[in-house]
Amino acid sequence: MNIGQVLRKIRKERKASLEEIALVAGTDAANLSRVERDKQRLTPDMLENVAKALGVPVSSLYLIAEQNLRPVKSTNDVGKAAAARLEDALSRFILLSTQDQELTVDFMELLLRAARK
Repeated sequence: MNIGQVLRKIRKERKASLEEIALVAGTDAANLSRVERDKQRLTPDMLENVAKALGVPVSSLYLIAEQNLRPVKSTNDVGKAAAARLEDALSRFILLSTQDQELTVDFMELLLRAARK
């Protein structure tokens, strides 16, 4: 998956239009559409602005793109399976709103407390 596809995925999950994100990012919807379709490259400044408009760090965009490029291997190695689950959880966590991220962390703390009892 390329960065443009990641931007489109996040934008659609946030139910935001091209126009809304482009306006906040300081570009126009046609440019953003070309980026999402891999017809136009992003400048570093534009990437930063679009990431801010979507409410995600640039590094998260690359993490999601990288995760979707890696082949999935079946393995009996528990450590590798846990790492794969953690990467998947992280890429989903990044897409949540700040409030939902806080709720998720609170829920994990409750699970850990219950597991210790």
